[in-house]
Amino acid sequence: MDSLQKILGSRKIAQAPDEIKQIQDYIKRRYGSPCKVKLQRGALIVSVPNSGLAATLQLERQLMVDKLKIKDKLVVRTGG
Repeated sequence: MDSLQKILGSRKIAQAPDEIKQIQDYIKRRYGSPCKVKLQRGALIVSVPNSGLAATLQLERQLMVDKLKIKDKLVVRTGG
């Protein structure tokens, strides 16, 4: 029987893509607001603290995808 350390040591842990940090930096720099970004089922989920910012980001979503070269689907939500 394999030891727990051997089993866990052989697992590959997914690293967060650079896109997450880029999105967080972009929103912090442009709007001065913190946000949470997570990768879930092939989509980047961006959670921001208020609906006004979420609406603004929704309008600028394609600009962000082009500017930051995001490859995954980008979803903006309120409730960060």
